[in-house]
Amino acid sequence: MSVLLKGAIVRVLLIIPAFNEVENLQALLVELRQYRSQYDIVVVDDASADQTAQIAESNNVPVLRLAANLGIGGAVQTGFKYAVRNGYDIAVQLDGDGQHDPAWIEHLLKPIASGEMDCVIGSRYMGQDYDRDYKTPFLRRVGMIFSTAVLFLTTGKKITDTTSGFRALNYRSFEFFAREYPVDHPEAEALLMLHQAKFQFKEIPVKMRGRTSGRSLFTLLKATQYPIRVLVGFLGILLRGPRE
Repeated sequence: MSVLLKGAIVRVLLIIPAFNEVENLQALLVELRQYRSQYDIVVVDDASADQTAQIAESNNVPVLRLAANLGIGGAVQTGFKYAVRNGYDIAVQLDGDGQHDPAWIEHLLKPIASGEMDCVIGSRYMGQDYDRDYKTPFLRRVGMIFSTAVLFLTTGKKITDTTSGFRALNYRSFEFFAREYPVDHPEAEALLMLHQAKFQFKEIPVKMRGRTSGRSLFTLLKATQYPIRVLVGFLGILLRGPRE
């Protein structure tokens, strides 16, 4: 499908990485039906043990089934590779747990369509009214503050929601990530990679929703490990230098 943006017809793909999201994916795909005339959708099933893939198929949504669990980085990169192969102009990443409201997609697309930005991140922490309905677990919030500080020190850019997986990317940026994308905690590291490669990115305020079913993959153990992993990941990218 295609949509008219800034006087141009563009093809937009919604990439939904999902791991054991059978309880949430059905509701999300039903909600997305009203947008099917504007956007194409692909679900990347990260070797789920439940019926995640079958839920997507029952809603006539293409599914990319991974033979082994690659984590969020591998699942998202699989979606980017699919977008490149199929000639999409813009890719939008949103989580399969239903926390990202599809009504905000058009807001993410506008700076991309105008040519102002290569990547736009939806932030739940911009603006005084946007975080009131979204309660972030304490340890996760601490991790976000840490990654925000590290990103600012390395790039000079202040991004309030570095772990947001609600993003829109133009062809140049998602083709860049189709070739190389961080594996572990990719969201913050991906922004450093964009900065090094001279891509333009910014965040805009969006409203997100709390998870209604299932369990977050951000466990207590992962929360305590997150600052160390982010620091190691950033150091690796800085030492390696920019990719083209």
